[in-house]
Amino acid sequence: MKFKRISSEPFIAKAPGTFYSRLVANPDVLEFKGSLYFFFRGQGDEGHDQIGLWKQSLTLANGVDWDKSNSEPIVKVSKDPSDYDSDHILDPAAIVLEDSIYLYYTAKEVNEQGSYAIGLSISVDGNTFEKHQQGPILRNAIAPEVVFHEGLIYLFFQRHNKENDSWELFLRTSKNGIDFDLDSEQMVFKPSQVPGEIDSQSTATFRIFQSGDYYYMAYGACQKYLDYPENFGLTRSQDLINWERSLSGPIFTRGNSGDWDEAAIWYPTIHKIGDTYFMWYEGAGTGNGLVDDVSIEASRLAREVNYGGYLESNFSQVGLATLNESEFSWQ
Repeated sequence: MKFKRISSEPFIAKAPGTFYSRLVANPDVLEFKGSLYFFFRGQGDEGHDQIGLWKQSLTLANGVDWDKSNSEPIVKVSKDPSDYDSDHILDPAAIVLEDSIYLYYTAKEVNEQGSYAIGLSISVDGNTFEKHQQGPILRNAIAPEVVFHEGLIYLFFQRHNKENDSWELFLRTSKNGIDFDLDSEQMVFKPSQVPGEIDSQSTATFRIFQSGDYYYMAYGACQKYLDYPENFGLTRSQDLINWERSLSGPIFTRGNSGDWDEAAIWYPTIHKIGDTYFMWYEGAGTGNGLVDDVSIEASRLAREVNYGGYLESNFSQVGLATLNESEFSWQ
């Protein structure tokens, strides 16, 4: 089972004069009040990550065409450098709860280097988002994903295993989407640690979708580094706690040398429209081809060195790949 790119170009490219002039990344999709919502992270010339939003009516949704009239971020960094989300707001993960959108995100503070937390912004009308005033939902955690299951909100997040230099996936549950009980915390997924496997070193940026009796989780699979995935793996569960890895290999692989997504890929966000599974994803690379010595060296750096040339010659943008329903299988 392999997703196929719909184009050799990014689906959303970084664009001068926008809040995503330096990079665009971290897609997430959600159905809400008759529309399909497309959240993403952008970074502009000011150097702060913020969250943007495009929409499309469900009757017109085709995965490709969106209303892009909302040109400003819908969740912005705080202007107070002491606030927990004053430097970056990224990794959007949205859910519908009590007829509102609960939008979780990773937050970083200007004054605290290396300090990350998970924040929350809520929208009743789907247009205006208000930050939860009591501060972060969870500290020492990044990259949220959220699912509503059997009356509970399941919040997944990553934590760093320093001993193995790997990301592991943890889970907490809540009844109200705000208070996530420490007693419910458990680690539910981690790298295989098997040499030769696609996720032998680390696992990162998980996205979950439901099909039939199973929840499926696609994720970035790293063989060498903490957070520089070459492939997307797939796992499934019926209870969101016990996960079974697919044995059929990656569902998607980074691009070839010189491609815009040649370096690494993250956030495989999968949503079914009609008889097609759409997968929006973040990819990084040079996109310059291999036309001269400079582009060849930049491509080598991007592919062989952890974050090699990132934000200089190697940039994150968003891609799109698809899979027909008839090709969806599990092994």
